[in-house]
Parts: sequence; C-alpha cells; structure tokens
Amino acid sequence: MSTLHTPLPPTALQAAAPAAEVTVRTSFKFSADGLRAACVATDTEGRHLAESWSLGPSGPRLDLRTRLGTDPTWTQLLPLDGTSVLISWYGARGAQSIARLTADGRRDVVAVPGERPLRLLPAPEGSGLLALGVSGGAYRDTFVVAVREGQPRFEDSARVQGSLLGGIVLGHRVLFTRLLDEVPRPVALNLRDGGLLGLAADSGPAHVLAAAGGRVLLARLIPGGNRLALADLDGDAPPREVHGDTGLPGAVQPLALNPAGDRLALLTTSGATSRLTLLDPVSGLARQIDMPPGDLLATAAWTGHGLWLPHSDPGRPRTLGWVPPAGTALRLAEPARPGHRPARLETFTGADGPVEAVLYGPDWRTARQVVIALHGGPNSRWSLAFDPFLQELAAAGPAVVALNQRGSTGYGAAHTLAIKGAWGGPDLADVTAVGRFLIRERGTGRERPALYGISYGAFLALLTAAAEPDAWTACAAAAPFLSGPRLHADGSAQVRSMVERLDGLTTLQDRLGPRDVERLARDLRAPLLLVHGARDDSVPVAHSRALVARLTALGRRPGTDVHYLELPDRGHAVFGTGTADPVVASVVRFLTGQGYTAPPGYAPADRPAKGGNR
Repeated sequence: MSTLHTPLPPTALQAAAPAAEVTVRTSFKFSADGLRAACVATDTEGRHLAESWSLGPSGPRLDLRTRLGTDPTWTQLLPLDGTSVLISWYGARGAQSIARLTADGRRDVVAVPGERPLRLLPAPEGSGLLALGVSGGAYRDTFVVAVREGQPRFEDSARVQGSLLGGIVLGHRVLFTRLLDEVPRPVALNLRDGGLLGLAADSGPAHVLAAAGGRVLLARLIPGGNRLALADLDGDAPPREVHGDTGLPGAVQPLALNPAGDRLALLTTSGATSRLTLLDPVSGLARQIDMPPGDLLATAAWTGHGLWLPHSDPGRPRTLGWVPPAGTALRLAEPARPGHRPARLETFTGADGPVEAVLYGPDWRTARQVVIALHGGPNSRWSLAFDPFLQELAAAGPAVVALNQRGSTGYGAAHTLAIKGAWGGPDLADVTAVGRFLIRERGTGRERPALYGISYGAFLALLTAAAEPDAWTACAAAAPFLSGPRLHADGSAQVRSMVERLDGLTTLQDRLGPRDVERLARDLRAPLLLVHGARDDSVPVAHSRALVARLTALGRRPGTDVHYLELPDRGHAVFGTGTADPVVASVVRFLTGQGYTAPPGYAPADRPAKGGNR
C-alpha cells in the first residue's frame, strides 16, 4: 500500500541535473503502451527543456533532459526511448519540422510539407514507426500519415472524409471521434489496410474518451447533456451506461480505463482544487485517491504498473504522479521544496454571491500590502498549482489574493458563462466588490490594494482601475487588449473564434459604458505598468502601444506615473519562470511599491514604438 504523496528516490540523472530548478512542465504525452512519458519543461534560468520518463514498477524515472531550442508554445513532444524524443515545432515562416532529439541535443530533422501540418500520435507498439501524424484544421479531408526514421520519411496510411478528433492507439488500430457534418461518431482506423469502421453503432452521436481491455469509453450526446457508456470494441452489444459518474462533486472528466477495462479513473474539479477517483462502471462504487490539495491535468496512462498523471501543488512544480496497482494514494516523483510559499483558499463576497480566491503570503487583514491577481482566459482559473510568478510576488512580502471571479472555470456553468455577452460586466463587479471589501476590512491607515492581471486579466485589471480610480495603489497589466471587439478585429483566427464563442462583441450599456480601455483611459489614475511582447500572436502589441499613446496625449508622464515595457524577444507569455527573469523582478518591485526600473537587458520603452500590430 502506498502512502500519501510519498516522494520517490532521485534518479542518477536527477542527481546530475543542473542546479536550476524546473518550475514549469507542460505538454505531457504518453507512449502507446503507457510505459514512457515526455513533456516540455522550463527552469528558473528560462531554459526550455525536453524531458522523458520511464514508467516502471518502482515509479517514474527521469532518463532524458536536454535543451529544447524551440518555442514551447508550438512544440509537440512524444517519448521514443530512453535516449531520445520526437519533437515537432514551427519555424519563423510557419513551416513545421519534426526531428528526433537525442540526449546530447542532436537533431535528425524531418521536413514536413507545409500545407499539411501534423498533430502527432504515438506510434503503435512494434510498428517500427516514429509516430503517426494526423492532418486537419482547414481541410475537409483528414490524412493519417506514418512518420518513419528511414526513407520514405512519410507515407499516407489513410485519407478520411471529415475531421478526426483525439486518437487512441491500440495495436494496429487507432480510435477516433469522426466529425462529419458536425455530428461526432466513434470510429476505428485499421492501419494495415486504411479501412475505417464505425464503433458501437447503437451509441448515436458520441465521442471516444478512452479504451482498454476490449472496451471503449464513450460520451454519448443525449438531450440535456452527455452520458458515459462502455461499449465492446469488437462486439455487437449496445453500449452500457456507466453508473456512479454523476454523484461526485464538481465537474467530472474521465481520464483512463485500467488494462482490464473494468475500472475508470475520473478527474473531478471543484473550484481551485482537483481530486482523483477510481470508479467501478458497473456497480457505481467509487473510491477517492488520497493526494495533497493540488491540481491534476486531464491526461493519463494506466498500465500494469499503475495509473500515471501529472500533478502540481503550490509547493511543488508539476511532476508525474503515480498510483500503484491496488494503491490508495498518489505518489509523487519530487518532494515539495521548502523555499516555496504555501497557498490556501478563502471565499469572499462578490457582487452577486461567493467568490473563491487562492491566497499566498500573510493575512490580508494585517499585511502591509495586498495585490489582487486576475488570471487570463477568460475561461480559466487560479488553482492550487505551482505558479512561478505568484510565488515570486508572495516572496516579496504582500498578501496575494488570486481571485476566481465570475467567468472562471471550476465553479459550475452559471459562474463560468456569467460573462458570455458581458465582458467586463459581472467579473468587473466581483473584482470591485472584493476590492471594496478588502479596503473596508483592513481599516483606515492601511494601503489600498494593487491590481495585477495578464491577458484577459490585464484587460479586467485596467477596467477595474478605471471604474474605481482612487481605490488602487498601482496596476500592472501584462499583454492587455483594449476591448472584445478590437481584439476580434486584430487577433488571430483562434482568438477571433474565442471572442465569438464567449460573445465578447456585445457592447454593455450601463453607467460605465462600452468596455474599451482606451475610451476609459482618462480615469486610469493609479500608477500604471504595461508589459507586452512584440511577438505576441494572441493579443497584438498594437493594443498596448495605442493605450500608452492615449495616456500620453492625456498628460500622463511616461517614465513617471505610466511605464511601458515592450519585450522584442517575447510573445504572449511575457513572464519567465522565476527569480532569474529580470522582467518578473521589475514587475514585482513595481507592485510592491519599490518603484519601477527597466529590467537589465531591456531598454526603457515608455514611448510606444511605431509600426503594425506585431
């Protein structure tokens, strides 16, 4: 029996790793047999790394860590063996490349035709392939391509009408959700002959979620929502409804089936925390796995050695967690670091009900300073996961209130969708209500709060600073946009789709008027810091440039009460990963009342550069 979050012994590679700590891990992928995993890591020096793990009976073993050399935002990794990973990235002109990246940093590059960018899936066991590639996107037909190490490097395995979503590799078959005429159907692609067969014909419209032990887990689309069902991969019996999946608190997301196909791992998200539950889909009996309060990612592998999935908590950057066979608790590959600040949850009264926040640092009632932090998204949330920026901010001494106002995920559909068609409406009301509460409860003689936000949170922070001009000691906005309609007009296709999906185009008609930060610039009276990456392909840098120009025209003094830092070498992710990043240090100093100085290596840019959006 395992014990609660028992740290595993360090491997030889871990012992020999550089002193810089890994603070961020993303893009986890598992091999088809679940015995290997790979991820993108970033350390406190800002170096991007490829990591690969072996997943055996004694736990995860880190056996590859090498420099990535690419932008992790557009990087795909797949584990190959103990000495290499497969990497895909996009170059300056948008061309995709695929390479085998070895532990010594060597790359065996494979060029990919630019008109058919590929999403990578793990190669079937024993196939001799590096990976499978799935095209899609703007193309009506989807190609499945075999990616080889020798010649020919690419070979079409199948051409399918419609889009293929997901992809679970089972021997010589790959299970997909086929989207044709906007109707999802479960299908199996036979890699030997390129044939495509429907699965569970009686399921109706459904998505493939997991498969193992001759069974496939489906999400059946029925009036009023989705229902989980199990179907036989090779049988004609109708799908059987999964019992017990609706009695768990919070949002429920299936992760994996065990090798026998008779147990289901479920991720439940409730507010800022995640839980892991193992369910018997026939009886409905559920068993919760013990784990420290934290955050789980919705990707997993379940083998004979146990269940594997990424976990993070405030004192521990994301790493692989492991539930051994018959285990009752999650074990973690890395111990919590004593230098990291813990976090706790507290509920405040918003404008129309409770609002939860993740709190770092001292008690907000007595702290010398308080910073309200607003997340990006907007469909996102602060969680009990390791956050490098909030760690550094808390280390400087203030009480940090990372708020999950309306629009945040994890609190039910009504909370999340409250801002649909009302950007800067209910969420702005919540932030201002909590700000007033903090000022009132802290009493006279104490500093007013400061505001910090990134992306959508930066837009919201600027709106808040304008709506309550005298309530804030400072406002720092990283990668802000000016309004929903202007973001839609200037953003990428993906950003425009998000704005349309959440209806950020609707103009609010109330006392404050349309939520355009440039229109409200006259009311931005608190000391202001704007930070934007010149290579931002999500929020064009022209939005920050326009706001600085407007503030300057209104008489604000660049370099005195308004500061602008434009980063020529960065994109939407403007912050690094820890104290080694001079940009983080500058923003923290500004928010904590120590004044602003441009970080070393970056020239002051208080007057906006001229030019286009990017």
